[in-house]
Amino acid sequence: MIENCGTCRIGAETVDEYPGTCPFYKKHLHKHCGNYAPLKKAEKRKLIYVASPLRGDYEKNMAKARQYCKYVANRGHIPYAPHLLFTQFMDDTIPDERTAGMAMGKEMLKRCDELWVFGEVISEGMAAEIEMAKEMGIPIRSISTEEVQHGQD
Repeated sequence: MIENCGTCRIGAETVDEYPGTCPFYKKHLHKHCGNYAPLKKAEKRKLIYVASPLRGDYEKNMAKARQYCKYVANRGHIPYAPHLLFTQFMDDTIPDERTAGMAMGKEMLKRCDELWVFGEVISEGMAAEIEMAKEMGIPIRSISTEEVQHGQD
């Protein structure tokens, strides 16, 4: 399949007209033109599970979680913070909704490449996430609040 041809510019614009190949490639017995260059495979970005407290000072903890996600994204990874997502449509103060949110978060942890634990306080929910990550062999990284504030690795 032609990925990037300097002559016909095969790509999203022409995929309907020339599905999978450029006109030169079709007419010349599957030889590429001189402008052909295969696309480099992009390095897979890691999906990072962001663990930080939610209960307590709710507004302050939500602001910190956003800061932690930015820290992860600035390092070229994809942050996943279930407490930022699920609180958009569930209420953490309602026990059944908290339990459901925790269960969904743990299900997503199975799909993540790493668990990053932020801050110096480990909540009950975070402890459960850490234990699960250990059981599954998911790498765990602890990051202090100071490290995030100074942008250090």
